[in-house]
This record gives sequence, structure tokens and C-alpha cells, in this order.
Amino acid sequence: MTFPADDLAHALFVTGRAPADRAGHGAASFFEWLHRVALVPAYLRMAPDGRLMRSDLARELDRSEKVALSYALGQAMTGIFSERVLSVRFLMHVDRYAGRHGIVFDNSSKKRADLFGEKLAGGWVVAEAKGRSGTVDWKLEQTMIAQKGTIKSIGGVKPDFAFGCAAHFPKLSDDSEPLAVLAIDPPELEPDAIDLGVTPDRFIQAYYEPFLTVLEAGGPKRVNGDFVVAHYDPVGLRVGVLRSVVERVERARNGFVSGLHDDVTALLDEQVPQERPAGQFLDGTMVRSKWDTAMNRDDWSDLYYVEKF
Repeated sequence: MTFPADDLAHALFVTGRAPADRAGHGAASFFEWLHRVALVPAYLRMAPDGRLMRSDLARELDRSEKVALSYALGQAMTGIFSERVLSVRFLMHVDRYAGRHGIVFDNSSKKRADLFGEKLAGGWVVAEAKGRSGTVDWKLEQTMIAQKGTIKSIGGVKPDFAFGCAAHFPKLSDDSEPLAVLAIDPPELEPDAIDLGVTPDRFIQAYYEPFLTVLEAGGPKRVNGDFVVAHYDPVGLRVGVLRSVVERVERARNGFVSGLHDDVTALLDEQVPQERPAGQFLDGTMVRSKWDTAMNRDDWSDLYYVEKF
């Protein structure tokens, strides 16, 4: 897969757990998002051949810090894979929906798949996301197989796809360790797989409300063409959402939730072109980054230091 850094910033946002409940969390969910997206310029580098590598700083993290980084990258790469390979338009963490709408799971002690979403052409997907700082082993593959089969239906509808996806850094024959993705989708369900109680309108509401939070936290809203945009210049980011979608989701915040899914998808079908500029996404959002300088620093290769010094 070939994609710009903007895709990573977008994927890290939509796959995060924070529900952006201003009353319950205040600005915490906003800062959680900034923390997640800052992982990209801090820990990822672009090699001359276009592959993504870990920065020296990333390789020097202690074990617990590497686990947190791998977890976030696993979520983000699952998001990018879902959009580019399976044409998933909306993807979010199960806990974000559950937290927003007060869902309590019957089998709370059992691990569940991380993410679920809706495809561009309709139909649900379920994804279990993993991340590793090394190569994926057989044990992790089996864990992904089990967890991706823990949701048997969404709103009473069987998902079209249920798959496991792992982002990892395997060591190649040239001693490089580029970012790689392993996706597996065997069909078995777990015996006690759950029904995820979701309504399409509430799904869309939970999906877009964090974007509204980010727009509000960015100061006065700016209109840029068809988008409402927030600028976060100190971290090199701009975030935008189609103005028509913002207006409809704001109406849902004020109690007009019924019909939200159909209204938003109709707006997207009308306003999102098939060929989109870099930094614009199927969900009618825009995330643009200015991370070229950071990501092209040559601090990912041990050979660099040998040659230089």
C-alpha cells in the first residue's frame, strides 16, 4: 500500500477510543488525539525507497513504551487497510461507540474485536488490530483469529468481513525493518460471539462527534471551500469536515438524530469524488499534515551514523 502521512493522522484519530464527550471528559479526548497523531513525526521515518521505518528514538524506547506505540500503529494500519482494500468509509473503536451510547456487554470478561465499521457500498466489517515491534508469530495469529470472530452481528446484521490485522516490523535480508501489514480472515466465529447492538443513526453520531470536538478546540471555525477547518499549526496539522456534514451532525447533537445515517451518506455520495486529493477521505473529512521534514530525517538507519562519523 502507498499512502501519505495524512492517512496515518486520520486513521489514528478515527480508531481512537476517546468518545469526545465534552461533559464527561472535557478537553481530555482532544489531547488524547494530539498524543496519538504526534506518534507519526516522533517515531516513523520515510526511507528513500518509500518504506516506513522506525526512528532511532522509537527503537530506543523501553518495552512498555514500544507496546503502546505498536498498539497505536496496529490500530492506524488496520484503518488504512480497511479503507484502501475493503472500501470501508466509517471505522471506529467498539469502545468508542459503547462509551458514547452506554452499551454494557454481557461477556465483559471476554476480549472483543477492536474495531467495526461500514463499507462504502453498505455492509459491516469487524477488525481485530494488533501491533508488534518485531515479526508476527504463530501465537499472535491465533489470537487475532479468535478475537476477530467475537462479534457475530451488528444491529442484527452479520458482518461481510471479519479479519485480523497486524502492523509489525519484520527484519529483512538487508537488515532493514520496514513497517509491514499482515491481514487474515478465516471464517470461524467464536462459540460465544456477541451481537453488537448498534443503530445506524447512533453509529454516525458517535463517528463524527470527535471531529466536531477537534473543530471546536481549534478556535474560531474557518470555512475553506466546502470544508469547515481547524488549524493546529504548532503540531503541523489541519483538520476539516464537509460543512454540510458538520451542520447535519450539529442538528443531531440538538436532538435530531433520526435519519442521520441516511442524510450523511447521501451528502457524502453527492460531495465526495471518487478521485480525491491527498488528505481527503471517504468520510468527508480532511486531515493535512506538514511532517515532511520530520519524517524524512535520516535517523532510522544505523548505517547513517557509521558513514557520518
